Amino acid sequence: MLKPLADKIVVKPDVRELSSVLFVDNKEVENMGTVVAVGPGKKINANKRDAMPVEVGARIRFGTMNDDHGEEYLKYFPYYEDGVKYLVMSWQDVCFIEEHEN
Repeated sequence: MLKPLADKIVVKPDVRELSSVLFVDNKEVENMGTVVAVGPGKKINANKRDAMPVEVGARIRFGTMNDDHGEEYLKYFPYYEDGVKYLVMSWQDVCFIEEHEN
């Protein structure tokens, strides 16, 4: 597994189940997933780092990249390990963290 640096996180995106009866040409990209690794945060100075607002196990929704990458601000990329897709991104690409009421 990857160990992210600075403000990066590794997310396992949710895989959407498509119908096996109907052919669906689904061009939507993943935008929900679970955080599986978190970096230590960006360095502020030699002895201090920014706190990371996300933690391992959090379910998140993140921004998606459009087809025109020329003006895209999101800078995450896919990483595959043992056939499983992960996304490496900055925590700043996270739109919200899903919280469950107890």
